[in-house]
Amino acid sequence: MVVKWNDKYMLGIDEIDKQHKHLFEIASEVGGLTKDIGNSIDCYDEYMVILKELIEYTIYHFDYEEKVMKANNYNEDDFIVHQFEHKMFVKKLEKFAEEDFDENQYENINNMLEFLVNWITHHILETDIKYCGVIK
Repeated sequence: MVVKWNDKYMLGIDEIDKQHKHLFEIASEVGGLTKDIGNSIDCYDEYMVILKELIEYTIYHFDYEEKVMKANNYNEDDFIVHQFEHKMFVKKLEKFAEEDFDENQYENINNMLEFLVNWITHHILETDIKYCGVIK
């Protein structure tokens, strides 16, 4: 699964677009591990480093995004739903960290990569897009 930033994900809010692009870069690092596993290289350490970075950066990004939403008087009900999606995403990443990665590294990486790509693209295009009119 190829993970690439595309201009269709741009919201027109420079700092948030920059952060979203970085999330794609981290997801791409996860995708890069499939090549190593295909060459019978153990990727546990690299996977855990990338996952830790992803969790930390995601928390940073969500915090920033939520502060911007609050500062721009984003609708409270919509904010609560948005924030809940953020919390569930982080919980899912934490679950990936708890799984027995060595059991089937290739499958675990692909499951995480599929989740990342689907969630990030959906969240940007369907959820984040809603606050653009308020924040711009």
